Amino acid sequence: MLERPEVLPSNFAEKSRCWEGNTMVGDFERLAQEFVDPEAILHYRVCGGQDARGRPRLHCTVKADVEMECQRCLKPVNVTVDSDRVLYLAASEAEADRLETVLADEDIEVLVTGQTLDLAGVVEDEVLLSLPIVPMHEDCTMMSVADV
Repeated sequence: MLERPEVLPSNFAEKSRCWEGNTMVGDFERLAQEFVDPEAILHYRVCGGQDARGRPRLHCTVKADVEMECQRCLKPVNVTVDSDRVLYLAASEAEADRLETVLADEDIEVLVTGQTLDLAGVVEDEVLLSLPIVPMHEDCTMMSVADV
C-alpha cells in the first residue's frame, strides 16, 4: 500500500526534503484506470528546494514502462513514462499569476498548493500529464468489420 504523505509545502522545500520510492501504478486510484497492468512498477522522486532567489519549488521525476490500450486495435501498446520537471510552489492563484509574470522568460510550471501538499497526488498528476492523449501502436492492423 502506498503511503500518501501530506507535507507543508514551504517546509518541505526549505529543508530540501525528498520522497521517493517504487510502487505499482495500481496503488494510484486514477492511474489504475489508465493501464492494462496495474502491477507495472512506477519509480518516483519528489525533492523540495529553492531557486537562487529563495522561491520554493519541487523537482519531480517519474519513470515507468506501462501498457495502455491502443485506440486503433484495442490491444496493449507499450508506453514509456519519463517525466522530469521543476514545479514552483504558490500558496494562492494570485501568487501563481505573479510568479508566472516574474518568470515569464523561463519555461516554468506553477503548482498552487494551499496549506498542505499531497505528494502522491503530485506524482499521479505528473504521470497523467506525461501520457499520450491517444495511445496507439506506430503500425497496427485496424480491425475489419468482419472482426466485430
